[in-house]
Amino acid sequence: MGFSERARRVRNERLAHGRRVAALCSCVSLYHPIGHRATLSFLEDLAGPYQRHEKALLRALTALEASRAAWLAEVARYKAVRLREKRLGRRVPPDDGPPPGRMGGHWYATVPNLPGRAALHALKLWERDHGPDFADDETRSLVRECIATGGTLTGDPLDVVLARRAGDAGWPLPLIASAAGTSP
Repeated sequence: MGFSERARRVRNERLAHGRRVAALCSCVSLYHPIGHRATLSFLEDLAGPYQRHEKALLRALTALEASRAAWLAEVARYKAVRLREKRLGRRVPPDDGPPPGRMGGHWYATVPNLPGRAALHALKLWERDHGPDFADDETRSLVRECIATGGTLTGDPLDVVLARRAGDAGWPLPLIASAAGTSP
């Protein structure tokens, strides 16, 4: 069963509310741009307590579908660019980042500031859930600074994030870059 069918179940008023919430969680299992738990938590932050309220559940689904649609549009744009490049003989993709189909840590949206809010939300969960020994000192410091500044990284910290992203697939780095506004 795909995303669209699961979304239809969320909207199906004949199903018990708990089954509809489970269908939303299934949608998130297929599309979770900032991680599964962080995506569910952010949807609750955006829409309200969807586990208990009908309107909040539908708002959460609408927000998830909007993000997924923006992501799919970005993937389609990337594919079109790559197809043109390949026809011109450029077989190796440019180094300006991974394709959006493989990217994590960025909430796609047409609403300004929403990707940064989502990234900060996920970073706060990441910091809370991981002990002090989980990541290296520099990563923990970057996460804390990003949270403290509301994603406004400049100068050396931003340079460190951008440099490390090129060779490090650590989960907080794409979130930090997204919160700082340097993701797609």
